[in-house]
Amino acid sequence: MLKKLVAVLVAGFALGQWAAFKQHSALKRKLDTPKPKPDELSNWEGEGGALPTAGAQPGPGSAKR
Repeated sequence: MLKKLVAVLVAGFALGQWAAFKQHSALKRKLDTPKPKPDELSNWEGEGGALPTAGAQPGPGSAKR
């Protein structure tokens, strides 16, 4: 009886260690791979698009009323 209990405990411990190692290696692989850089955004008027909120050539006194 005691031998069976010890065998089950050892098997459970080994299975737990294997699962923890697998999870750790997957997390390490995920953190080691660099993320791709996002595409550059250009919204200047001379490059094809207006500024998103104020419109063309806003000055210091061009608040909308």
